[in-house]
Amino acid sequence: MHRICLLVILGTSIVVSFGISELLSALSSNPVGMKTKKIRQIRNTEDWPKMDASVKNIFWVVQISDIHISLYVDPARGPDLLTLCEDYIKRIDPETVIVTGDLTDAKKKGSIDTIQLKDEWVAYQNIMKKCSAMIRGKWVDIRGNHDCFDVDNFSSKNNFYRLFSATGPVYERKKNFEQGFIHSVFRPDGSTYSFVGMDTCSRPGPNRPFNFFGYIDEKQSRHLKYLSAVTASSNHTVWFGHYPTSLIVQSPPVLREIMSGSIMYLCGHLHTLGNLVPHMYAKHKTGQLELELGDWKDNRIFRIIAFDNDVVSFKDVKLGQWPIILITNPKDNQFLSPKIEPVEMIYFSTHIRILVFSHLKIRHVNVYIEKKFVGNAKQAELNSPLFVLDWNPKDFSKGTYKIHVNVETADKNTTSASQYFSIEGQERDFSLLPRLLLMLNIYTVMKGLFGLTVFVYVTTLTFLRQCLNIRPYLFQNRYPPCTFANGILMKIWLSSKVTSLFYLLIGSVLYLAFGPWFAGYLLTDHIGVVFAWGIIVNSTFIPGGHTYIYAMFQFLSFSFPLTLVVGHVLDQRRRHGSVPTVRKNILFVLFTLLLFAFVVFLACGEFVRAYGKMAFLLGPVRTGNMVLLPLAVWLALKADLKVTLVTSTF
Repeated sequence: MHRICLLVILGTSIVVSFGISELLSALSSNPVGMKTKKIRQIRNTEDWPKMDASVKNIFWVVQISDIHISLYVDPARGPDLLTLCEDYIKRIDPETVIVTGDLTDAKKKGSIDTIQLKDEWVAYQNIMKKCSAMIRGKWVDIRGNHDCFDVDNFSSKNNFYRLFSATGPVYERKKNFEQGFIHSVFRPDGSTYSFVGMDTCSRPGPNRPFNFFGYIDEKQSRHLKYLSAVTASSNHTVWFGHYPTSLIVQSPPVLREIMSGSIMYLCGHLHTLGNLVPHMYAKHKTGQLELELGDWKDNRIFRIIAFDNDVVSFKDVKLGQWPIILITNPKDNQFLSPKIEPVEMIYFSTHIRILVFSHLKIRHVNVYIEKKFVGNAKQAELNSPLFVLDWNPKDFSKGTYKIHVNVETADKNTTSASQYFSIEGQERDFSLLPRLLLMLNIYTVMKGLFGLTVFVYVTTLTFLRQCLNIRPYLFQNRYPPCTFANGILMKIWLSSKVTSLFYLLIGSVLYLAFGPWFAGYLLTDHIGVVFAWGIIVNSTFIPGGHTYIYAMFQFLSFSFPLTLVVGHVLDQRRRHGSVPTVRKNILFVLFTLLLFAFVVFLACGEFVRAYGKMAFLLGPVRTGNMVLLPLAVWLALKADLKVTLVTSTF
């Protein structure tokens, strides 16, 4: 008995230790053993141009993400995107517009059934072509998970990205384009900036909900390594894709190492989590920034990224916001990347540099540092959005300061922007929640968490079944939390002592972990089978990602409550010795009925609507729960407690 207890503690400790190690490793800013590529030399005042009043060494690009052009929901998304092009992008005049996925919504009316809709793609293409005609730069787009719904492979007839996007028709015939491609920006001075797009959609792309994670296989990893090597000599390399790196399943997880040496990775997909995390930014161990952009779908957000003498700054903007103020020097010290960009240029600079984009004439650009007025920035060149103000950075060489800019337009309205800076390179930390969302390997975390849950559940029930006397393991005092914990433990113990229930409960959880959940039309023309550890469809295996989240939900919403329900039945029978007493407990009966109603709702709901009636008929997990719940309660009501517990002590 004590050996079993020791095994439970030891196994749990090992799994928890690995989890803590993964967490600390992901959030560490000073890792050991991670090599970062060196792609630059330290610049000094003698051999490089200064950040002065010149407009020669600055350009900018625009990013948009998660447009979700839809035939059924929010018809203003398309027209508003056209407004963005006509009123904003045309004035901003970027070198490139990058769209990081979910170009269309691909959902039928009702927001559950998914299908690639040609009319949505045609609408997107029409807007994209109008926008492209307004700018001197190039429009570059890549697929998101919604653009992959129900798409068997990249060559499928319903992969409309090949036909109606900006990038797909141009690069489609190039070798390995669908795995990654390079868009280059060449500047007049001969410098090159590379933008590497990677399509991490699963192939095939199932209908929702099992299309939330991105995937990279060994072949794509090799191609991305090649692209990384090709772009190593660029002034800067920017990677972009739809999924955050935390939601890309890869074995081994080498993507961040492949991208090391690049200044940033641009993505979308998470939609600010319903505005819970409006600024989802982090910096990886390699020094690379990962910047998730809020969605166009509901929030109408876009991003401007400026490359000022290779010091990179950005600003997230909402449609309707004027003027747009982006301070490029001194750079916000939260986003300094000294391993990758020449941050020493800030120390050698002669001017504060501010990009101001406005639909009205600008009257004043007033600059303050630590609330002290330092001057009025002047336009660097006629019709240029760059405003400059001479300064001496050595006056601010120690510590962290806050720069504040007030812009007054012709209508006498004032807009402001501010940020912290540090000449000596002191960096500010990122918020914890964005770091967790972007830096953890969520696939590994959820897989480990579910594995730990199953391990603890199975070993706990096995240990308690061997336990003849539960009293020594109960709390002795009568505080409410202790009494509550004792009640839970007693119910689990009783569940484990009834042989039929023990094997039923253990078997259902092990089946959840290893057995097939259901079979259904994961693609319109192909039947697939879903497991916790992955999906098999059209002779292809897709590793589990989102499935582990559903597995945890299944355990917490059904498997564990079922254990408590049957344990409560047994406990009431132990206390009162009669079945009618259990039936008279109105709250318990109501809870059991609500749990059964919830089970029926799940069995007839999401999976069936998404994958057809077959998912209900061949659904051992959710459909099977409709039988498992009443069967377990019946076994608890019929169990012979006198025989079962004859050798046990209370």
